[in-house]
Amino acid sequence: MIGVAVTGAGWKGLVSVGQGFSVRASKLQVGSQDVAGLQGRCEVVARDVVDALAGMAGSAGHPALASALTGAAGQGLVTFWAIGTAYQHVSDGLNASAETYSNAERAIAVKAGTIFRDLR
Repeated sequence: MIGVAVTGAGWKGLVSVGQGFSVRASKLQVGSQDVAGLQGRCEVVARDVVDALAGMAGSAGHPALASALTGAAGQGLVTFWAIGTAYQHVSDGLNASAETYSNAERAIAVKAGTIFRDLR
């Protein structure tokens, strides 16, 4: 929330602006951090799964099974990469939205300051 200090013309003190937004920039930024955390955990799981599949393929002792496990490990990498990209997109979107809301609140505060100054 951004406030504007005003005096004169019956106005005195700090007037809050940007109260009409139902979304808070700080909440969007926290959400972005949460999504980034999920992305990090997803990457850890992906590495573990792919390593496990590759390890099983190496010790399978059966060419067809080893080939299938290697293929699954490769597909797992692609899938987890796509999920990681989606997490990054969501995180970036939340950050961009937070910045947009913050900029809008600042612009409203500047405009309100100008209006209240003109009322003096």
